[in-house]
Amino acid sequence: MNDIKNLENKRLAILSNLKMVLLFLSGLAVLAFTYLYFSSDDFLFSLFIPSFCVIFLYQTYRNFIVKNFNYEFKNKLLREIITNISPNLDYFPNKFIDKKEFYYPNIYKIADFYGGNDLIEGKFKGVNIKLSDLFLQEEIITYDEKGNQKVRYETIFKGIFFIADFNKFFTSKTYVLSNKIAFLNKFGNRAYMDDVEFEKCFKTFTNDQINARYVLTPNFMERVLKIKNYFKKELNFAFLDSKIYIYLEFNYDSFEPKLHNSLIGENSILEIYEKNILEILNLVEELNLNNKIWKNYGI
Repeated sequence: MNDIKNLENKRLAILSNLKMVLLFLSGLAVLAFTYLYFSSDDFLFSLFIPSFCVIFLYQTYRNFIVKNFNYEFKNKLLREIITNISPNLDYFPNKFIDKKEFYYPNIYKIADFYGGNDLIEGKFKGVNIKLSDLFLQEEIITYDEKGNQKVRYETIFKGIFFIADFNKFFTSKTYVLSNKIAFLNKFGNRAYMDDVEFEKCFKTFTNDQINARYVLTPNFMERVLKIKNYFKKELNFAFLDSKIYIYLEFNYDSFEPKLHNSLIGENSILEIYEKNILEILNLVEELNLNNKIWKNYGI
């Protein structure tokens, strides 16, 4: 508890410090604008230069001042949350899941940049699991009519990637995909589920219709819809080689501390992160991954 209070005091001090720095830089920007405008009589130039300098200096200072706060948040508080969820889970703030595992289900195209952080791995309720934040970008090069090269970057995936083991090996392949991905039509034959709401949000493809229905139980489909409604983000699933692969497209870095969110009290950022992690890990229970539920079906 002392760690939380100490870090909360640091958070408040950082916010106060940043406000003072922003006020100071804004004052300098006004003076610089006034000087440049009366010297050059160029409004846009006089506005752009001070504004750019303020943004650059403020962001540089902010990154510097919060670096130690972020380190303490992850290595003390977030690590403690994960240990409390399960002492069999390890947390590595600067590691992430290898690209070979991410690409194995062949849902997303190969990226030019692949990175991440916040790897959690180990056993949860007897099941081997791992998850981490990942960020994938594609470099897109175009040329204008004069032959000038332009480079832009397109995000392929930004969010949490989760892998868990089944206790029995199966060779069938089943995909549960958001409508954004499903149109690619490369994942096998369409399987239609009885849950109407699930069918609206996802398309299921498989090379084994019987297996798909054993995997996608009513409880599992209900849990998936709950997660989708909870996070309000795109989800994609793959069931391959006795593993489940889950892609949660958050479009933000999931476990970075947010300076404007308190660390103490109801709806604190710590409470939110714990809920987020548990929402994902509870799929282990919904799928009964810790039970050998497949043994009677010969899958």
